[in-house]
Amino acid sequence: MSLADLETLRAAHTAWFSIAAGLVGLCVGSFLNVCAHRLPKGESVVTPGSRCACGTPIPGWLNLPLLGWLMLRGRARCCGGPISARYPLLELAGGLSLAAAWAWLPADKALGASVLLPLLLLLAACDLESMLVPDAPNFLLVAAGLAVSVALPGVHGQGTTESAWPWAGSIASLGEALAGIATGTALAWWVRTLGTVWAGKEAMGEADIILCAGLGAFGGWQGALFGFFGGSVIGVLLVLPALIKARLRGESGPAAVPFVPALALAGAIWYFRGPELVGLWLGAR
Repeated sequence: MSLADLETLRAAHTAWFSIAAGLVGLCVGSFLNVCAHRLPKGESVVTPGSRCACGTPIPGWLNLPLLGWLMLRGRARCCGGPISARYPLLELAGGLSLAAAWAWLPADKALGASVLLPLLLLLAACDLESMLVPDAPNFLLVAAGLAVSVALPGVHGQGTTESAWPWAGSIASLGEALAGIATGTALAWWVRTLGTVWAGKEAMGEADIILCAGLGAFGGWQGALFGFFGGSVIGVLLVLPALIKARLRGESGPAAVPFVPALALAGAIWYFRGPELVGLWLGAR
C-alpha cells in the first residue's frame, strides 16, 4: 500500500484510524512508564517484569492501560501503597497524542508523529520524574528524525516531485533535517555557554541540546527555532506560578526546573500546526 492509498483510507475513515491509534497509544504509554522509571537508573526495560515498589510482581490484568489504575483506585493491590498519577497520565497522553495525530495530520506526517510523540513523552517523563534524561532515547530521537526524513519526505514538505530522480524528495528532506539539527545544536549550545558564563553555574543540561537537535531533525531549522524559543516561553509560563507563590511566602524559588517538558511540548506544537500558527501571528501584525 502506497502512502497515497493510506492517506485516502485515513481520510475516508478518520474516526476509526484515530480510535485505533489511540488504543495503540495507550499501550505505548504503558511501556513508556516502564522506560521512564527504569532508564534513568540504568535498568533493563525488558526484565524483570512489572513489580510493585514492595517487590511483588504485578499480574498482567492489572497492567491494563488506564483501567488497571482505575480498578485499583490508585492503590497497590498487594501492599496498599499509592500508585503515582504519572502512570495513567502518561498512558492517557500516549493515547490522546497518537489519536490526534491520525485525526489531524496526513498519513505521512501521522506516521512520523507515531515515532516523534512517544519519544518526546518519554524524555519529558524522565525529566519530570528524576531530572535525569538518558542519552539513549535522546540520541534515538535525532537518528529517528533523520530516518523519517528520508523515508517520509512529506514530513518536511518535500512530497513527490516531477524530478526524474526518485530520491530527490528524500535528499531534500534529509537536507532540511540536517539543517535543523545544526540549528538546534548551535542555538542551544551557545545559549547554554553564554548563560553559564553569565550565571556562574550550568544554565542548561546537555540533554536539552540533544533534544533541540532532535526537534530540528523532525521540524527543520524553523522547528528548531520554534522549539527552543517556544519552549522557553512555555517553561516560563509553567514555572511562573511556583515563583510567585515562593515570593509571596518569602521563600526562594526552585533551584532547578525541568526544561525538557517545555521543549517537548513546543516541538509537538510545531509538528502539528507550527507553520500555520506563525503565519497567523505574522498576518495579525
